[in-house]
Amino acid sequence: MLTLTRKKYEIEEPIKVQDEEGNLLVDYTVRITPEEKLRIKNLIFDEQDVKDGRMMSKLEQEGKTIEYEELESKVLERAKARQEEFEQIVFKEQREIIKANAGESIYLDLVDMMFDFFANAFVEKRISQMNTLTTNLRKITNK
Repeated sequence: MLTLTRKKYEIEEPIKVQDEEGNLLVDYTVRITPEEKLRIKNLIFDEQDVKDGRMMSKLEQEGKTIEYEELESKVLERAKARQEEFEQIVFKEQREIIKANAGESIYLDLVDMMFDFFANAFVEKRISQMNTLTTNLRKITNK
């Protein structure tokens, strides 16, 4: 029997930032609901990026510089909007407070770390599912 439990927060991950002397600059817990987790997954693995990448490659091969630059500009705008939404989901109303306390550079490092955290979590889950499927198929075919 398979059992799933719905939690209020799917992910609760504490974040602490300290200065050189060990003084605590940021003490924040990232709390992500199941709906927010799904939205983050869709932001990270945006299908439009794949389509745009193929189109950019095609435009580059065909030497269509103006069209390439226009598409590149649109891709960058959408990526910036997705990053903004990602930051809003992850840091919520604490974004500006974290920036003020830790500084812009550390804040951007935190954004990168959280992006990597989620990307790795989604990829590991998928790989785990694929490995389980492969193992089960081997068991079935060996009988």
